[in-house]
Amino acid sequence: MNAQPWRRIEIQPIHYSKPWLLFWLAAIFASGYLLYALCRKWRSWSCGIKQERANKKYRGRFIKIWLAEIVLQRQLLGLSSSRWLVHMFIFVGFIGLTFLSISLFFFTRISNLGWDGGWADHVLRNEGYILIKLWGDGFGLILLLGLASACVRRFFFRPPQQMNEQMDRLLLIFLLWLTLSGFALEGLRLSLVSPDVARYSFIGHLFAPAGVFTLRELQPWLTLVWTVHSFSGLALLVYLPHSKLLHSILAPIIIARNAVEEQERRDLYWPEIPKQKTARSPGG
Repeated sequence: MNAQPWRRIEIQPIHYSKPWLLFWLAAIFASGYLLYALCRKWRSWSCGIKQERANKKYRGRFIKIWLAEIVLQRQLLGLSSSRWLVHMFIFVGFIGLTFLSISLFFFTRISNLGWDGGWADHVLRNEGYILIKLWGDGFGLILLLGLASACVRRFFFRPPQQMNEQMDRLLLIFLLWLTLSGFALEGLRLSLVSPDVARYSFIGHLFAPAGVFTLRELQPWLTLVWTVHSFSGLALLVYLPHSKLLHSILAPIIIARNAVEEQERRDLYWPEIPKQKTARSPGG
């Protein structure tokens, strides 16, 4: 086995202009609006819940139910295994890419400040770069498969009882656009690195433009695609409080807190849901 490319890989940073000032101003606004909307939604949804349930006795039950509902999506699995699989693809892919973005932001900042002792630079531009590419493309592919499956199900094989609301369509298209624009940006970057490095981005290199280009030739496109992709992500933060995606985040928390009270009253909620025979809808 030829392990030499793995040992000697060294990535040079690709510098191109980005509207950082405008981006950070928009990021502050979008984050502030999201937090404000989340607080308002939470106060509205949790106004009928007893606040004294936050003690240690109930905290373990709450966490257990929350993990089952929002991470494992237990109720959805009981309704339809195919829908559960699609939702899990979207959830896992989105969480994986979010974690990668936060990690890269952290490594880049501490590297610029010189607080890392060189190990952040090792992750960003040496052997760790391979893991970053495999991680990003792997979770990006999972997310893309989940979104594509959700679009096919909603637009072509939609069960009669499933409502096809405009807000749902817009959210799916929005997430799909973010995923594809992210791969497009990665493809432009990969066209400026050696093939030995680009091959680790097994999905991103499919979006790379054909031919050989210099950074000067691609710089306007890199700036344009980065700007569109980044500001689209901020737009998602603003749109989130008005979408069903927010409901999927907050509803399991409310369910978990309500379930704790149901347990105290000895209502049957956890750990089993009463098994009922329900007719399966077409397509799962």
